[in-house]
Amino acid sequence: MMIDKDTAPASSENDPIDPMDRELSTLEIHHAVMREASDPDEAFDPGPRWFYVLSIVALVVAGFYLGQHMGVFGTTAHIGYLPPGVPRGAEVAAAKTAGPSISGATVYNGKCSSCHQPNGQGVPGAFPPLAGSPFVVEDPAIPVRIVLRGLHGQIEVEGATYNGVMPAWADLLTDAEIAAVVSHIRGKLGDNKAEPVKEDFVARIRQETASRTTPWTAEELKGGNP
Repeated sequence: MMIDKDTAPASSENDPIDPMDRELSTLEIHHAVMREASDPDEAFDPGPRWFYVLSIVALVVAGFYLGQHMGVFGTTAHIGYLPPGVPRGAEVAAAKTAGPSISGATVYNGKCSSCHQPNGQGVPGAFPPLAGSPFVVEDPAIPVRIVLRGLHGQIEVEGATYNGVMPAWADLLTDAEIAAVVSHIRGKLGDNKAEPVKEDFVARIRQETASRTTPWTAEELKGGNP
């Protein structure tokens, strides 16, 4: 039996396929989830503005009150209970008015001790000792001249001969600092007990030796040359 191709039903393999018949809608996939209510969350509540304004005003008023009525962080309230020998309020105020004092030991440790050693004994063969040196403890003008203008050449101290150069400190130390350090080495190093020197004494020698452009020699210092 012959079948006319024009009247025969189309094969299923040749039927056009609509993709939407086999695809699920995105809304259908998430429909179950969309039915769920959203999870509750805590909302941010900044609170009333008047509370912040009141807090700021309270802090300003408290700061002003403490600034006007709070005591100072000092020992004034306990001055009457200080043991003997401790400076009282008037003494401390007078010391502040007079200005800070210069420590000769501090200047020595910062400028001199690396060569002459903290105890003033020097380094054998390199740097002469200051403790017991006649150049230090005898004529007070000699150590001041050395510190101001320097020293070079041979120098004999306690039977040992040294030959080196000491730099001048006139441009690096003030008269007060030189007076303090010279007083320290004359009266505190080793057994040295010589009298201290004053700032005006250093100022006078600085002026007298202002034209000096080279370091001293031991012979010049012994001869008393200015």
